[in-house]
Amino acid sequence: MSVLYRQQTNRIAGQTGLSLVELIIALALGVVLTLGVAQVFLGSSKTYRTSDAIAYLQENLRFSLSRISRDVRMAGNTGCLVGEPTNHLDTTSAAYNSTLWDSGRAVVGWEAPNTGLGDEIELTGFSVSGGNWSNGTSDTAPVAITNNAIAGTDFVVLSGNERADVELDGNPSPPATTIGTSGNTGIDQGTIVVVVLEDCSGGDRFQKTNSANSSSITRGNGGAPGNTNAANLNNFTDDASVYLYRSRGYFIGLGVNNEPALFRVALTPGESGTPVELVSGVESMQILYGIANSEPHADRYVDASSVTNWSDVVSVRVAMLMRSGNQIMEEDNSQTFNLVGTEVDPGADRRARLVATTTTGVRNRLE
Repeated sequence: MSVLYRQQTNRIAGQTGLSLVELIIALALGVVLTLGVAQVFLGSSKTYRTSDAIAYLQENLRFSLSRISRDVRMAGNTGCLVGEPTNHLDTTSAAYNSTLWDSGRAVVGWEAPNTGLGDEIELTGFSVSGGNWSNGTSDTAPVAITNNAIAGTDFVVLSGNERADVELDGNPSPPATTIGTSGNTGIDQGTIVVVVLEDCSGGDRFQKTNSANSSSITRGNGGAPGNTNAANLNNFTDDASVYLYRSRGYFIGLGVNNEPALFRVALTPGESGTPVELVSGVESMQILYGIANSEPHADRYVDASSVTNWSDVVSVRVAMLMRSGNQIMEEDNSQTFNLVGTEVDPGADRRARLVATTTTGVRNRLE
């Protein structure tokens, strides 16, 4: 064997592993790279969770305010009717709710104590007992709301008429107490309806006393509040329009897992009076009302305790404070939030929060 071959063989045989220094350097580089990858992953995960939570809050706020805004816009709606319909409801009945059903009260709100303009409130918990709401006209608040609303938040009731999907057919001349329809009406017994003449010159409001599977709309006896039959119904042709009278309250209550949530409740006969949870995570709702003086536009915004005539309300300004379901922030946040002039302190925690405000005009009261 040549000398050169033996030298090469010995050199190759001597390289059997890494030195301790080389191993330490390799491990250190590996740790640095692993920490870098982990840091990038954690940062991306945190960014994703935060962005997802903010997007969730934004979508829920958009949905909540759009639902309320729609009912505000349609408050007091009677279709094309000029003036007010003839009211056949029994206003002397104990079941008649003048707060919600009287003409001109399409918007009625109630204010929580010490939550007006310039006030400061601290959210120390969510309780549906011990609330005390009032407004400037001393109206009794609906128990379906006061029994379920969280203390320290405002609420509002919006009333108007929705077009019914029915077609009139073969209506007799007066005096008549029944309006014929093409097929079953699908309108539940006890529903308050408004029927408007085809030329929009007049109409009638009464409580429907026959069943939903009847092919007619009858103003009869019975029901709550029931009808007075002193006046005949108008002479409606098949081109007349039928509307359903609806009063709906919006409030903040305790929802799933005792989370604060936005609720809507129906307050008119013929509908279920069980509150329905719309959106979870709404901690507070504060409301102002646009008041018109001589002209049909808002001259100033006040809380419910300062409204002396609800017929003067031409717009509604709603602010909501919403929080994320999980505590996703890195550290406690003690930020306070301004909700249309009310300073709200939700306390220190690691939840993400957003405030949104919308102002909506009552379409039938604006220029």
